[in-house]
Amino acid sequence: MANWERLAAQSNGLYEEQDYQQAAYRLMMEQVIYAGDRGGRVPYELVTRHLGAFRDVFEQFGITITHNPHHGYVVAIPRHAFGARMRLEETRLALLLRRVYDDRINAVDIVDGEAFVTLEELEQLYKDLLGRQLPDRGEMRELVRSLKRNGMAREIDAADDQPFQIAIRPAITDILGQTALLQLAAYGVDPEVMEEEADDEAA
Repeated sequence: MANWERLAAQSNGLYEEQDYQQAAYRLMMEQVIYAGDRGGRVPYELVTRHLGAFRDVFEQFGITITHNPHHGYVVAIPRHAFGARMRLEETRLALLLRRVYDDRINAVDIVDGEAFVTLEELEQLYKDLLGRQLPDRGEMRELVRSLKRNGMAREIDAADDQPFQIAIRPAITDILGQTALLQLAAYGVDPEVMEEEADDEAA
């Protein structure tokens, strides 16, 4: 188990024990720490400088830490499902954004690790892949905020007359693996499954 006090002492006064504890807590709660995000630089540096120690701690909870130095983030991936499940609409949006991210990578349409999608594009994707209408703007904002808490997406200003667009963040590829894309395909061809899940969610 990591000795935060010892690591703090080795920093020659630069960091305190609670800095390491707070970094671990933030990664556990938010799942992703981006170095470029507000307040992210210090916890990112602490985790990456002492990656072995943090991995030992998270291993006790069945969680694997992955470091992506190219895009500047660390992500905690549980090996077993636990905690609150995502709502059905959150799952739909997350899977669609994962699909869009892959498409943007293949088209080399990525800026600083992020891909961008407009509400108009999402509206068409909902129809084509899910056979559903895009949620209204208020609900979409709430869905994006929910995914932001897990480091998968964030809302940004739109360049046109749209109220906003979505930046898809690189850790989405770690959080949603290839099996997620198979789930998306299943959702698209079997709407009855989606309706059954919606009924279960409402129950």
